[in-house]
Amino acid sequence: MTNRFSVFTKPWKTQSLDELGALVKDMGFDAVEYPLRDGYQVQPAEGVQGIVRLSKTLGKQGVQVTSLAAGIDVHRTDGKGEAVGVNEAVFAGCGEAGIPIIRICQSFNRELGFHENMDALRRKYDKILPFCEKYRVTLGIQMHYGAADITGSYDTYVLLKNYDPRYVAAVWDAGHSGLAGEDPRYALDCLWDHLCMVNFKAACWFRENPAGLVDEARWGVHWVTGRNGMGSWKTAVDYLTRRGYRGTVCLPAEYSDEAHVETYTREDIRYIKGLFGG
Repeated sequence: MTNRFSVFTKPWKTQSLDELGALVKDMGFDAVEYPLRDGYQVQPAEGVQGIVRLSKTLGKQGVQVTSLAAGIDVHRTDGKGEAVGVNEAVFAGCGEAGIPIIRICQSFNRELGFHENMDALRRKYDKILPFCEKYRVTLGIQMHYGAADITGSYDTYVLLKNYDPRYVAAVWDAGHSGLAGEDPRYALDCLWDHLCMVNFKAACWFRENPAGLVDEARWGVHWVTGRNGMGSWKTAVDYLTRRGYRGTVCLPAEYSDEAHVETYTREDIRYIKGLFGG
């Protein structure tokens, strides 16, 4: 088994599914992560039929859907135990279409402390877990930079360590991990037993205001190509290769210079394939 190389198709929402499949193949990918969101080719309201149509249409181009990016949330109920705020049809559609992962990011409630937030998130996953088990779909949790987010690999490990990784697992992201100042070797080693997918994105911090004696520094994020990020893609790939990683390698296709997204994506798929020896 070899790695599949996937691209998040968020930047390409105006093409038909046939056109999208042809573009993805031409850029050098054999899989996609699809944004199941309003305004795209297939939307959440289409339910199981829409997800199956997505998979079959792209499949004709030799493109597999390896993950969905879908807004999944579950809220605590009044004690009845039912899941609220989650569309079971998304899980059912993934199960029928053979899409293994639904990827989400997680935010903290600023009114709660660290451990309270972790407990609250676990209660959400406990409500989702029956759908994951029923349809054999993994809920992939990705870290994300920000003051109120699960920002790093170690936070993600603490959150997920007691879950069966077949159903609730980690998506490591090189860009967000780099912004958190992590060494990819230790970050991936921390998550290895719970790893379901890897994202190769790249970013760096920049100062938004001049240095001075009055104002505190304000920092912004610039999304760049793989060679220019704070998290070393080469270091990460060397570790993954040594451990025999055979899962999906996803390029999120996110760049601050949005006018050149396709050009940069083509550059980065060549770069990452070269690192993996392809």
